[in-house]
Amino acid sequence: MDSKNRKQLELLVGRRQPHVEEVTPQLIRLVKNKPTFLSAWNFAAQISELEDKEIYGPMGIDASHWTKISKGTASPPADERFVQFMDVVGNEIPLIWIAEKRGYDWRTIRQHRSDLERENEALKQDLADHKRTIALLVEAKGGV
Repeated sequence: MDSKNRKQLELLVGRRQPHVEEVTPQLIRLVKNKPTFLSAWNFAAQISELEDKEIYGPMGIDASHWTKISKGTASPPADERFVQFMDVVGNEIPLIWIAEKRGYDWRTIRQHRSDLERENEALKQDLADHKRTIALLVEAKGGV
């Protein structure tokens, strides 16, 4: 089966998964060095190793408008498709670019935690505090 037919079959069977690149200091440096948001946007698409139609299709963008976005004659979407783009390409390179250009350290920005995650973290901290207290009491009484 030639590559064109194989790619068509992949599209019929289901969406290919994007290549996911680990966010390393080197990747952040590459993203920071992109001169424009558009170059970061295109880099996100490129690094995913997806074909253009595998990106614009799920986003509901037609091919000609996608070409305009890629060339900078149209703006990337500023609605929920902005977030959807990052889901489709499997990376957050546009968001990294914005954070770094605004002077934020991407590595220290955290996602919101759920109530359960916050409660778990608080319980872990309480347990660690109690263990320290017990250790100090045992030490103060001369050890066991």
